[in-house]
Amino acid sequence: MRDVIHSHRGPDRTPLSAYAYALTTGPAHHYLTRRCAELAWGAAQVASSLARDTLDPSAGVAFADAHRFLSEASVFGRDGTRDADAAIGALSLTLPVYPVQADSADRTQDVPAHLAEDCDRLSRAAFETLHHRSDHHMSGSDLQQLARWTAMQRLLAGRVLLRAAEELPDQPAAGLRQSAVALRESAQAWQKSATAWHRIVDIADPRSHHKLPAPSYEIVRRGEVVRLPQVLPHPSSVIARTAAVRVGQLLYGAEWRPEATTRPDPRRGAQILADTRGPGALAAALYRLPATGWQLALAAPQAVSQARGGLVTDVFEQQAPGLPRVKNHRFRPIAPQQLEALTAPYKAILATEQASAASLLDITAQAGTPVPRALLDAAAHHGLAAAAAQGWTTPRKTAVGPDQAQLRTPQVQVRPRRRSL
Repeated sequence: MRDVIHSHRGPDRTPLSAYAYALTTGPAHHYLTRRCAELAWGAAQVASSLARDTLDPSAGVAFADAHRFLSEASVFGRDGTRDADAAIGALSLTLPVYPVQADSADRTQDVPAHLAEDCDRLSRAAFETLHHRSDHHMSGSDLQQLARWTAMQRLLAGRVLLRAAEELPDQPAAGLRQSAVALRESAQAWQKSATAWHRIVDIADPRSHHKLPAPSYEIVRRGEVVRLPQVLPHPSSVIARTAAVRVGQLLYGAEWRPEATTRPDPRRGAQILADTRGPGALAAALYRLPATGWQLALAAPQAVSQARGGLVTDVFEQQAPGLPRVKNHRFRPIAPQQLEALTAPYKAILATEQASAASLLDITAQAGTPVPRALLDAAAHHGLAAAAAQGWTTPRKTAVGPDQAQLRTPQVQVRPRRRSL
């Protein structure tokens, strides 16, 4: 447990995840004390056995004293920790945010465990984005890809539930189908956030951009063709793809990949339920997707704000009046209204992700499957929402004044007669 606690804080005790705050409460400390009391009780039983079996009288007396002291410590520890938060026991190691890939050699019964690790990494990425704890910021391309892969996760998870529902009686099957509908609505909300980037390009990372016309002969002859920069994607976009692959493995088999030209036949619902140990455990495993997606949706507007200086568009209808137009330039910095249109879809995502998580938790409750992780997620979400509402996540003083009702976009300097995109 000590290693788990230390993994949620950096060398300077700085929180590395939203769950680090849950470890600072009184019930959390009482849980640790209760675990120590249980350890003391076990050690007391060992000391009692040694006192009874030892042949050295003096050693027997020492072991008997140790048994008495440890037993008293165990009693006091249990009596003073009646309000211990048992959900702390569900806390896992916080994993570093680095790209991971799914392997075709992975077993389908290991998908829930791998999926939980992917969600832990995405949760930490969201926390780092909210609190500016990472030097690798999400770009516009990263946000597009993250939204698309997250939408695919929800669609595949809904199909997994529908497939499993075919093997269940009417009442539990109805719950799985209802959760599939909620996940589909969440997928649509995420896809809408990706569509908002359709006519906007991040010049710092233009991996995702609409098709551009071929440069003319004159531009090529003058050497004004600029090669697009090659930028490594943010690990969160790679992890989101991996999570989509894992859910697809559960539905189609370990060798499935999104790039497949043909869709294989889905696995039987009985196989899915066998790999996940029943409908309750299946819902508990898929619950981690919307619970983590809520955190990503809360952090996404902050990522948009960090990337806004390099966002350009070829849609000029919403440009601010009086903005000078540069001849022969196709792209210009985005307007404040366009920036707001990028962040607005995430508000709808928060609601749909909450609905999906609640629907999946209803399935676990009906199946009698405890999900202690949900209590930790609720506390983490409450802390993150409070931080966002109170402005704790606001970056350091910038040129933008306190009246940020309308986001102001820095103007990007574009050299004349240069083809930048």
